[in-house]
Amino acid sequence: MERRNSTEWIKSLKIAIINNDLEKLEEYSKRELPEFSSIDEAKKALHLIHQATDILTKEKNKIGKTLKALKQTQSYSNSYSQNSSFEFKA
Repeated sequence: MERRNSTEWIKSLKIAIINNDLEKLEEYSKRELPEFSSIDEAKKALHLIHQATDILTKEKNKIGKTLKALKQTQSYSNSYSQNSSFEFKA
């Protein structure tokens, strides 16, 4: 790829990181890397990839904790409603 394309790739990834745009970061994780014209450019890209990975990992962990809490709540709710002998009369 041209240098211009790798520069645009880096710029777009920076914007996605700054905006914490999870959809764009996921999209970048599936893209093929451009060819970088210099070692400095490749180092910048590597640094950004690490930042993006950290963001996605933190979000994955956050979602996992939320799902676990929801499952526990659902389990408690189900067991409470099955074991409840309380009848509501109007």
